[in-house]
Amino acid sequence: MNNQKTEKYFKELEKKVDEDYAMANLARAKGFDPVDKVEIPLALSMAEKVVGLISTIYPQMSEAGIDKRILELEKEYGKLDPTVVFKIAEEVAQQKFCKFKDDLEAMDAGIRVGFAYTTLAVVSSPIEGFTGLKIRKTRDGKDYLEANFAGPIRSAGTTASCLVLMLIDYMRELFGYAKYDPTEEEIKRVATELDDFHERITNLQYKPTEEEALFLAQRMPFQVAGDASEKLEVSNYKNLDRVDTNFLRSGFCLVMAEGLAQKAAKGFRLYKKAKENGIKMTGFDWLEEYIELHENSATNKKGEGNERPTYIRDLVAGRPVYGHPSKSGGFRFRYGRGRTSGFSAASLHPATMAITDNFIAIGTQLKIEKPTKGCTITSCDSIDGPIVKLYNGSVRKLQNEEEAKKIYQNVEEIIYLGDILFPFSDLTNRNYDLLKPGYVEEWWWLELKKKNPELAEKIDAFFLSLEEAKEISKKEKIPLNPKFIYFWTEISFEEFENLLRWIEKSRFEKKLIFPWDKNSKESFSLGKRALELLGIPHEVTI
Repeated sequence: MNNQKTEKYFKELEKKVDEDYAMANLARAKGFDPVDKVEIPLALSMAEKVVGLISTIYPQMSEAGIDKRILELEKEYGKLDPTVVFKIAEEVAQQKFCKFKDDLEAMDAGIRVGFAYTTLAVVSSPIEGFTGLKIRKTRDGKDYLEANFAGPIRSAGTTASCLVLMLIDYMRELFGYAKYDPTEEEIKRVATELDDFHERITNLQYKPTEEEALFLAQRMPFQVAGDASEKLEVSNYKNLDRVDTNFLRSGFCLVMAEGLAQKAAKGFRLYKKAKENGIKMTGFDWLEEYIELHENSATNKKGEGNERPTYIRDLVAGRPVYGHPSKSGGFRFRYGRGRTSGFSAASLHPATMAITDNFIAIGTQLKIEKPTKGCTITSCDSIDGPIVKLYNGSVRKLQNEEEAKKIYQNVEEIIYLGDILFPFSDLTNRNYDLLKPGYVEEWWWLELKKKNPELAEKIDAFFLSLEEAKEISKKEKIPLNPKFIYFWTEISFEEFENLLRWIEKSRFEKKLIFPWDKNSKESFSLGKRALELLGIPHEVTI
């Protein structure tokens, strides 16, 4: 019944859209607008969107069957596989679908189609960020390619900005153009311009070191260029014969720094995958050397203690900081995926949102330390919420939003913010090293399933009593359920020792009762702090 309703809804939607398009085309046909028909075509698939976007530049592509070929390639290699990018670009450039005035225009069209595919055809970068190709002469008179970029390249994202460089060079090799032969001044111009843009215009997401910039500039198989975008000139290496402007170029800087330099490792992984699937190209084989240089540079920076995560370095005045880099008390990383989470969409417990005065809500964007630059927040109530300390000294682990709102005014300290839930796909997509998560109920259940599959299917790992958890752990020889494991690594030896002496002074009356008179407060303050840092809920009564 629901399927029938859904089908009826979409048919009705399609009918109404067709009616609106027909009316708009009638209006356009009267000749009062610059164009006599609606320019924006309808697209029912991503392949159609790709063709629709690029056909605004090359109209002959609109009915050429390119979208059908993209779908065929996706069946062969998989959706969004980098091989599809190179294959469809090659076939368009070889004019298998429609004709272009010359090879340069054919290459340009192929690059734009492949580029649009990497960006899901939802941004303007393939038509406005990549602004075209030029043919220039090497110092010995051979033809080489210059690729131009403008500011809108930013909307493509850093990975796509890296991959499009490899795609351009694939076209270069395919059509037999010579490699770019940069002069020493042209190489140094790259490093100087990146420094000037970062220092005098705006912070780049990643600014390569001088050594990295020179390494990249020296080995680029074609010339990266761009339109002048700023009123400031480069501070040195001006008036070069093969560089058209002395002014700073945003598109050039974004592609070289945030695209190639920052995303080299991920780009090279996609490059190798395409080569494994039969794409023959060699122009960026040297990138493996750069990745090693980049990693060594990052290691040296950390050793000097100068490396600061982006979210701290680019902090906007007035915005709260929820945790300092890799410090205890901040969000605990947890692998998983809820119905509302996904690509760059992480989840927090509703109580965490409430206890931070609802500054974080569904849809809030956060800048984070790792594994990505940022994320949008959704909610998930099956992960750990915050642990807080009240003004009277009591510690509570909050279970829901209502409880958090009720005690908000009485909270002295948020000891632990709780979990942040990230899909594994975010790490693979960003080419990020696996992060070590906390030991959580899902992992515990998998260990139990490995030892006793039948028992694992009968129990709920999130709702166990201490007695049940102890019995299962003893019998199956697995760790205790995480619900009953506290944050032992967060306390010092002195705090642990003081806690043990405090326990000796306590008594048991259905629950453990610690002395907390004036003398005890002085003697066992470290033990009390240990209880707080362990995350053990307890009540202080006078």
